[in-house]
Amino acid sequence: MQKEQEAGTTYVGGEKRPALVETLYERTVTDPEKAAFVRREGEEWRPLSYGDFWRRVERFASGLARLGVGRGSRVAIVSGNRPEWPIGDLAVQSLGGVVVPVYPTLEEEQIGYILGHSGAGVAIVEGEGLLRKVREAGEGLSHLVSMEGSTGVLSFGEVEALGEEEPLGDAWEEGWRSLRREDVATVIYTSGTTGRQKGAVLTHGNILSNLEGIRDALPVVREDVFLSFLPLSHVFERTCSQFLSLYVGATTYYAESMEKIPENLREVRPTLMLCVPRLYEKMYERVREQGESGGPLRRALFERAVEAGREKYRLEREGREPGALLRARLALYDKLVYRRVREATGGRVRCFVSGGAKLEQEVGEFFYACGVRIVEGYGLTETSPVICCNRIPVPRFGTVGRPIFGTSVRISEEGEIQVKGPGVTGGYLDDEEATREAFTEDGWFRTGDMGEFDAEGHLRVTGRLKHILVLSTGKNVAPEPVEAAIAAQPHVLQAVLLGDGRKYVAALVVPDYDAVRRTLGVDDGGERLARDERCREIVGREIEEACRRFAPYERPKKFALLPRELSVEEGELTPTLKVRMHVVRERYAREIESLYQS
Repeated sequence: MQKEQEAGTTYVGGEKRPALVETLYERTVTDPEKAAFVRREGEEWRPLSYGDFWRRVERFASGLARLGVGRGSRVAIVSGNRPEWPIGDLAVQSLGGVVVPVYPTLEEEQIGYILGHSGAGVAIVEGEGLLRKVREAGEGLSHLVSMEGSTGVLSFGEVEALGEEEPLGDAWEEGWRSLRREDVATVIYTSGTTGRQKGAVLTHGNILSNLEGIRDALPVVREDVFLSFLPLSHVFERTCSQFLSLYVGATTYYAESMEKIPENLREVRPTLMLCVPRLYEKMYERVREQGESGGPLRRALFERAVEAGREKYRLEREGREPGALLRARLALYDKLVYRRVREATGGRVRCFVSGGAKLEQEVGEFFYACGVRIVEGYGLTETSPVICCNRIPVPRFGTVGRPIFGTSVRISEEGEIQVKGPGVTGGYLDDEEATREAFTEDGWFRTGDMGEFDAEGHLRVTGRLKHILVLSTGKNVAPEPVEAAIAAQPHVLQAVLLGDGRKYVAALVVPDYDAVRRTLGVDDGGERLARDERCREIVGREIEEACRRFAPYERPKKFALLPRELSVEEGELTPTLKVRMHVVRERYAREIESLYQS
């Protein structure tokens, strides 16, 4: 085996607790009047205090108990982000039950598989559209609970009313205080990019150890304000936003939608937010477009501001302070460029957290210059999820940081990242074969990702072990770094690399058609622009520029433009925004073949 890294062994996060529910309960009694969750309703943001949150958890738990939910019961939650999600989550866990999150964007067949395989007896569902899907898919369900109310099923409020009529009282508290770290808290199904979804079994101890590790690595405090956008059915958002916010006694606002993120940032003024790199890249591209569209003088100003910010980052990464001249330049650029970026994020962001894909170093350095730290991390559903993360005040861009407290990481002889620690799942639900394949003989979890450590012990993820493109020439190409570099260009949204078994690399590219329309001064749709030679020239130049740093055999020789963005709704992306290659290959078979015709 190659190099192995383990984080510090001195835990500084305070006393360790036996289970999630007891840990989070203590936050509700510390400051019961403080807002725990806030949701937009009409023209107002409506808060739910910690005290009211806990009272609703108790009522809902008592109501679920009357429906037969108890120790070992599996309850599915199929919903977007809203206060009923954590209420239902903690209520089920408090009864010793197991929560099964289900992405609301999944197809009926996938929902049916998860409900059936997990053995869920109750499903808590958001609205009428999802209720129809779950009704059709969930043949084995004994009860459906609608968050918004629906004819023929119990409403969320009615279940709370049942609990109020017949509360569990002292027996409820005795029950959740008896839970221990080894008890199962949740079963989370992986996104299924290459086959049938697997249910990762996570205990209270798995998740708590992750919270302890995150708190040890990042200064998250009760005064923080989270803006929650990623789906709570994803372990990243659920652990690192919902549970972490409750763990420290912070406040979480629920973003209204992707389109409303800019508006919500200015209104909520969060101090912390989790998201995928694409959001940060889009923000950077908009700022860059504004800088480059204002004529030569403004363009030069923007470029100098970016370069000064990079210089500041390089110095501070080395532990040095900027000199007097650079400080003066930075003060000027702060008034003209950086301050506007901070204002667009609400003006008080201490930390953006990026995960799920590679963040381009250029983007991280720019936000750093503006006084907005982006902390890139790495993890999997099976690791609860965080394995590594960067630290502030000076993240190491281009890496995912060092392992969190108690987690060890090693690189195998094949280059695979392997993990051991208290956050790692014990296995997959009712799948001994998959569980056996997921671990090495000496007990390390196989992530399936390839990586390497830098000289200071920061992990760099270099690709997927099974997603290497093996060209017919014998060359191996890791697609993710090339795709990320192309997708970071101003006129590109998405890129998918091809070439397995072929003699050269090619790419399917989705342009940022809004940016293309602005550049060309046209109103054409994607179908027409995908055939426009001017659009191809713009994208072609950016692909060439993005790929300069890669070896010649790694650069796409040809590319095809797709008329629309790959999406979860069309089945081309998983709910965690990973590309389903088998779907893309089938759907765009004609375009792919055209790239390999001589």
